[in-house]
Amino acid sequence: MLLTSIERIRMLSDEFTSITDERLTMYIEDASLEVSSLSAPEIYQERLTRYLAAHLAILSITKDQAVIREKVDVIERQYSDPSKNIGLFATRFGQEYQRILDELEEQLKPKKSINLVVL
Repeated sequence: MLLTSIERIRMLSDEFTSITDERLTMYIEDASLEVSSLSAPEIYQERLTRYLAAHLAILSITKDQAVIREKVDVIERQYSDPSKNIGLFATRFGQEYQRILDELEEQLKPKKSINLVVL
């Protein structure tokens, strides 16, 4: 079962216009499988799938190294090593996916409480 659609992925950015429907469907299938294995509430599953599929799609078309540091005075730019995997932080869509997961984890943590008995 696909948890998002090609149209919703394309609405995120114009970058997706160069990716075929077949390839986007494959990324949606992969992301749907991943997200359905999580214990995320159903209302978050479409968003998680959309951002993870977008992340996978952008990785497939991005050949450049990511800028990991930039200095303004005496101009300096440092690029990531393309052989190193920086995971979800490699794209803004992966970062949003991780942010949502972190938010869900925080919400699902058991709340600490103090039980007082007054005698």
